[in-house]
Amino acid sequence: MNIIRDMSEFTGRSAVAALGMFDGVHVGHQALIRRAVALARELDAECVVCTFDRHPLSVLCPEKAPVPLMPLEGNLKKFEALGAGWALVQAFTPQYGATEPETFLRELVRGLRAAAIVSGENYTFGAKGRGDAAMLRRLAGELGYRAEIVPPVMDGDVMCSSTWIRQLLKAGETAHAERLMEISPTRLDD
Repeated sequence: MNIIRDMSEFTGRSAVAALGMFDGVHVGHQALIRRAVALARELDAECVVCTFDRHPLSVLCPEKAPVPLMPLEGNLKKFEALGAGWALVQAFTPQYGATEPETFLRELVRGLRAAAIVSGENYTFGAKGRGDAAMLRRLAGELGYRAEIVPPVMDGDVMCSSTWIRQLLKAGETAHAERLMEISPTRLDD
């Protein structure tokens, strides 16, 4: 897998960008990355998983920053195991965090020559998290990409998330948490 730190390093013809923090690469993240990989094949593009070098809260509000579920290197190995050919590991700085959502999207589309952007329903981006799935859909036609919003993967009646996994670990339910972070061939709700 090609690991890049700046969009200018992307040498593919076009990309399907998978957006997220992807901490732990749990089954919900896996569904999103698998969709991006499949869409990249369909569009004859490269799958680029876009993530950060640290959790945004560690910069924006350090006292609320969660402990990572897995080191970045472990997340990158999972991206590769899921079929992604590229990972963009963006340095998260206060300046980057202040980027307006529309500016973020325009730069992403231009920098990666994005044919499509894939995110989860609850993904937010840009200054103060003002960018969301609705904005991704709304700007798709104008900016020339296909927007794909992946529905949440459920763990029973709870949405699988990094927050949920941290709660399981805190409650001592390690086996349950580990199962949600294993690379699995199927979704939990299939």
